[in-house]
Amino acid sequence: MANASKVRVNTDVAATAAITKSAEVATIPAGDITITLKKPGVLAQYRIVEIVGGDAAKNQTYMGMVLPLLWIIAINETPTPPISTKRELEALITRLGEVGTDAVMGHVYGNPAEAELSEEAVKN
Repeated sequence: MANASKVRVNTDVAATAAITKSAEVATIPAGDITITLKKPGVLAQYRIVEIVGGDAAKNQTYMGMVLPLLWIIAINETPTPPISTKRELEALITRLGEVGTDAVMGHVYGNPAEAELSEEAVKN
């Protein structure tokens, strides 16, 4: 009688939902452009620390502004390559402008202004 291997299939719905959510892609409007976003892998987050340098990586405000940009996978349906240099990071920021960067941060972090408006609408 040969050794039989047992395979256990994880049917945990929460785990499956977490995997699906991490793979979700969203397209958001930002002025005259559309930006396609997907949550980056953990390695991209480690790489950005090396790209921006140690001193900048220690600045929480700066990193809070930079990390959402890792979510960008396309602008106007044209794929954007992963950021690999500080110059590329700055070029992306310039290309997005204030409207684009605000839209990305609003999507990634949520929009507190919209949440406040929703609460006010419920009260009325």
